[in-house]
Amino acid sequence: MERIIRLSKGRETCPGGVAWVFSRASGSSWGGCVANASSDALVLFGATGDLARRKLWPALYRLSLPFSEQCSPLIVAVGLPGLGREGFEKFVTSAVHDMCGPSDGVTVHGLLARTCYIEGDTARRDTMDEVARALRAADRSVYFLGVPPPLASGTIATMGAVRLPPGSVLVEKPFGNDLHSARALNESLLKVFSADSVLRMDHYLGKEAVENLLAFRFCNPFLAAAWDRNTISRVQITHCESRGVDTRGSLYEEIGAVRDVVQSHLLQLVGTVAMEAPADGTAEAFRERIAQALARVRPVEPGRLVRGQYAGYRAEAGVARDSAVETFAALRLDVDAERWRGVPFLLRSGKGMAATAIEVVVDFVPAERRLWFAGEDPGPARLRFRLGGHGGAVLTVNARRPGADPGPMPVDLAFDLEAAGPSWEAYTHLLADAIHGRTGRFVSMRTVEESWRIVAPALDVRDAPLPYARGSWGPEEAAGLPGADGWCAPL
Repeated sequence: MERIIRLSKGRETCPGGVAWVFSRASGSSWGGCVANASSDALVLFGATGDLARRKLWPALYRLSLPFSEQCSPLIVAVGLPGLGREGFEKFVTSAVHDMCGPSDGVTVHGLLARTCYIEGDTARRDTMDEVARALRAADRSVYFLGVPPPLASGTIATMGAVRLPPGSVLVEKPFGNDLHSARALNESLLKVFSADSVLRMDHYLGKEAVENLLAFRFCNPFLAAAWDRNTISRVQITHCESRGVDTRGSLYEEIGAVRDVVQSHLLQLVGTVAMEAPADGTAEAFRERIAQALARVRPVEPGRLVRGQYAGYRAEAGVARDSAVETFAALRLDVDAERWRGVPFLLRSGKGMAATAIEVVVDFVPAERRLWFAGEDPGPARLRFRLGGHGGAVLTVNARRPGADPGPMPVDLAFDLEAAGPSWEAYTHLLADAIHGRTGRFVSMRTVEESWRIVAPALDVRDAPLPYARGSWGPEEAAGLPGADGWCAPL
């Protein structure tokens, strides 16, 4: 069914007399988990911030294209004062052009035409009253909490004090700063929203390359049968960036590498690799198995943790001259499960590194026997999942070397996700899911709690991080963490 909403002109922010047209999609059974109905409005708190520029507006543009999933709710964009309507429209147009390349002007115009822009402090009652007026014809909304963590509590409290349409709230990672603050944030949200309407975002769960890892595991019985300590010798997870903190120095001072990447992204991947087979194919069954897997991970031991800080970090804008914040973290984790007994999970994340890459590497146990015609032992087989810009997978197996020297040689069997067809960026999936009431790609509170429990000892470390040169692989001390075989260099 189609509805037309007309909003009267507000403080020069909502175009007067404009008709917003949108489709009321029915609830979808995608993913086997529908906890929420579809929404006819989307509220973006922090609509003019860096995240909105890089991710949210490009995602909404993609969802508005003719070939995409039909996803055209009323949008209420709340930004800080200063831009005005004209400046806001230039901001959105520039964001779409910068992140999506040459854009369809008609689609951008349509996106802006159904967007009401409001300027103000999200913790102030008058700002939230204006949001409520903009939503007066909406039945159900999605509220994206894209404000800095210190402002989140005030925004949530103001939302609870104003009569807003019911709906879901999207909360960006990190969800809290530790276990205690995560629980406090959750309690404040539950005063305003029902438990199944709190959607905790980790954009890794929207990555098609991460879902590809699940497809490899559970859609190939031969691989599922080999997924344990009898066949796998170790698991390595790398998230490295060649760039530094750029203009995010003051923000990074509040979080560091452990909170920024390890607690969220990397432990989500640990849960995905280590999980048991779900009871069924529903999204909720997968989420439960990931939480159960993380519940079996021991907290990181100080002796198995290396923290580093790249040379020059303290000179970055917004960074304290005596900062002890880590820009690199490497750790070794153990999983107390029979499937993984004795198999190390090696994690590392850093900025200012030798390369930019996101990978999960599974090393298999080497063959026990040498072939009669080969003069050397074969190396271990390896399965590498590439989760970055060129997602896909590479299976490295052993084959006979041609010619007079018939020793074993590694052969790569590669799958390029991008070559298989057009893909969606993670935020495109996540925003569409939130609007259409699909919860499978969002993080459960139990997973959040287990993740903070695992990294808690790393958050209590007060020693200064070890220095490392930009363009390297981190502090020298990290090289010995995996043992004699060392780290697997990313492709």
